Amino acid sequence: MRDLLRALLRSGVPAAEIFLISPFRDVVQELERIGRTFRLHSNRVGTVHTTQGKEAQVVILVLGGGTSSARNWAAEKPNLLNVAASRAKARLYVIGDRADWSRRPYFDVLVRDLGIANIGAEPTPPGSGR
Repeated sequence: MRDLLRALLRSGVPAAEIFLISPFRDVVQELERIGRTFRLHSNRVGTVHTTQGKEAQVVILVLGGGTSSARNWAAEKPNLLNVAASRAKARLYVIGDRADWSRRPYFDVLVRDLGIANIGAEPTPPGSGR
């Protein structure tokens, strides 16, 4: 995520146009530390629910979820993923264990429709299976 933030900021994306979000509060605590390092205002970092009704050009969704039950909770209903994805005006980046999340309801569609962005390399197109 640090490499992604560096690349976005270097490419001219203003810090005020980036959201760092996660469904999990413990992940958000780490995102807040990282956000301060990159001079993101504290209102640009939070849980998916705290960003409801707000938008940014770029949203970085960090999934985490240390236990299977936590990941199952996040995938229980489409609302959480819908809120997260709909915050992004232009770009949505998702950081997480792709193989694990792809087996969960609603996230399977996300995995299918998003390519893989390798920072410093060409992104893999959506639907390529990687």
